[in-house]
Amino acid sequence: MTLRNGPNRFGVIAKSFHWGMALLVIPLWGLGFYMVGQTQDLLAQYELYQLHKSFGFVVFTLGLLRLAWRLVDPPPPLPADMGRLHRLGAHFFHILFYLLLIGMPVSGFLMSAASPLGIPTIIFETIPLPHPIGPSEAAYGFFQTAHYYMAMLLAGTLAVHVLAALHHHFIEKDEVLRRMLPFAR
Repeated sequence: MTLRNGPNRFGVIAKSFHWGMALLVIPLWGLGFYMVGQTQDLLAQYELYQLHKSFGFVVFTLGLLRLAWRLVDPPPPLPADMGRLHRLGAHFFHILFYLLLIGMPVSGFLMSAASPLGIPTIIFETIPLPHPIGPSEAAYGFFQTAHYYMAMLLAGTLAVHVLAALHHHFIEKDEVLRRMLPFAR
């Protein structure tokens, strides 16, 4: 297995970004909904928020690195017999994924910064991140709404992504899924 993408397969780096981010984003999505409902123990809620923000920062960083890697090492081409509509859909959803994987952490960070509570953002209890904006009810509400709807859109996009991969594997019987599987030959 090579580090870089080949004509028919993704390389180790692209696969690592893909599966690593999946392993981060899915639990982070669940944690986001869980922590919002935790109102009895404020210390536990604070710790969950800091954990969520810390891993959100990791997702943001990996999203930028993944996008940079994609520009340096383009993915293998889609199957030659794939129709124009499917190609457009694949490109659209990949662009949407990148926008969400970068936009969600940004909206979450700005929501936190605009919070009237003025709680700091400390990445993994070590690195304080200065807030670029101050407390503002209006900005907080805007970024909270944006973050929520992006989370819903991400869940829908992920569902379409998984269904499309399964469709390619079981219906089209092509290599689209297999070329991204970690240990596929």
